[in-house]
Amino acid sequence: MEPKIMSKGELLIAGVSGDASETGQLWQRFSELDKKVGLKNCLSRHGYEVRLHYQDGQAKVHVGVCVADSNVDGAFTVLRLPASTYAVWEVYVARGYDSANADMDRWLEANRARYGERKLDGAHYAVEHYDERFKGDSEDVVEIWIPLVELV
Repeated sequence: MEPKIMSKGELLIAGVSGDASETGQLWQRFSELDKKVGLKNCLSRHGYEVRLHYQDGQAKVHVGVCVADSNVDGAFTVLRLPASTYAVWEVYVARGYDSANADMDRWLEANRARYGERKLDGAHYAVEHYDERFKGDSEDVVEIWIPLVELV
């Protein structure tokens, strides 16, 4: 499976962060905060899940939505993702999220002379993007974005 290559400007994702093993609970907490407090500067209702993997084995996750600026209620944390080029894979939920991992790894290895993986504060990261194709059922599509640094 070949990814689509796309460029995105800086993204500000307002949401909540925590241990990657608690992703479901973090989405629940975000949803409750969003209903209670709200985000007046929300750009869309697309969901973003940013997974950060550190060299010491730690894995963190930040879940939320894109906002226009960092002027949000203090109950939310704003994660700033730099402008980047991304390799984008479509993952069909019915096949499982792991179904694309081997394709991603193969593509990154085959293209390592041209692209490296961008890091955020020393951590490798990936973005899961939940747009209108994600409705909570087995026919859903989720995009996985791997940030790239062009080497040539």
